Amino acid sequence: MDPLTQASLGAAVAVAVSSRGQTRWAALIGAVAGAAPDLDVLIRSASDPLLSLQYHRHFTHALISAPLIGLCIAVLFKLLLCRSKVTFREWALYAVLGALTHGLLDACTSYGTLLYWPFSHYRESWDLISVIDPLFTLPLAFLTLFAFAWRRPRFAQVALVFCAVYFGFCGIQRFKATQVAQQLAIERGHQPEQYSIRPSFGNVLLWRMIYQFEGRYYVDAVRIAPGTEPRLYEGESVEQFTLADAAARVAPESVLGRDIERFRFFSQGYLYQHPSEADVVGDIRYAMWPDSVVPLWGIRIDPAQADAHAEMVHYRDPSKPSRDRLWAMICGRDLAALVNEP
Repeated sequence: MDPLTQASLGAAVAVAVSSRGQTRWAALIGAVAGAAPDLDVLIRSASDPLLSLQYHRHFTHALISAPLIGLCIAVLFKLLLCRSKVTFREWALYAVLGALTHGLLDACTSYGTLLYWPFSHYRESWDLISVIDPLFTLPLAFLTLFAFAWRRPRFAQVALVFCAVYFGFCGIQRFKATQVAQQLAIERGHQPEQYSIRPSFGNVLLWRMIYQFEGRYYVDAVRIAPGTEPRLYEGESVEQFTLADAAARVAPESVLGRDIERFRFFSQGYLYQHPSEADVVGDIRYAMWPDSVVPLWGIRIDPAQADAHAEMVHYRDPSKPSRDRLWAMICGRDLAALVNEP
């Protein structure tokens, strides 16, 4: 998730186990340790666009790495703040707990996190929360700030209870969205081989529903709010891009062929051909709108340059009409009415 959320949760966990006299020190080192694993964003290459995708949420996010990251930060704090009354053991406790929250929090999103590296390269994604969610972040950050300002660990403990309740609500929302997707597939006469149900950007009311059936991905969206009936936004379907499709275009052992495999691993296999750009393979998991089949990102494949790295392409649309459409869906409004607005 975003750095503010990661730092806030790392600080909250550290403060929750600290004494009142050490609240501020615990918050400081917990925040640093909670955000530190995202330093993997520095792993990048101008000549290899996929390198940053390959190593983000990789070894620095693994559960086994958290104690090492925490201990390194504890050593740094002990050296820089040697006059403080905090012992190294206490620094280490706060830092390790803060670092442990990072990978677990990222696994709650749908991006994919290598929690079990090096024993497994499975990209864990529990699809509970968006990578940015203000309704989660702001209460967490403010409660942690109150704990820091007033030296009251109880505020941090309340923050952790809030996190648990919020994730419980996310789980209920995802369960309801899954039911809608399953019912929709039944009505279409489909028997899906795979479902992917994930929240849309910035909220847990509007969900992107994807299922795979007979070599195609079917993409729809549903808005689910407590006390109201689900509002369905039917989308489209696209053909799945398989390993056989990739091999038919470029040799698997070539640079481009290996890039396609790297992108397939990053996207957890959810690849398809861009609906209007035949040379682009997209990641169906993400789009500007949850009912859209236009990817948020993809790679451009040029078989004539098989020994060159794939080009990374993006389809972000931050325009006001795009934001208005997303907001209308979050509110459960009729999109046809939106088109007719001046």
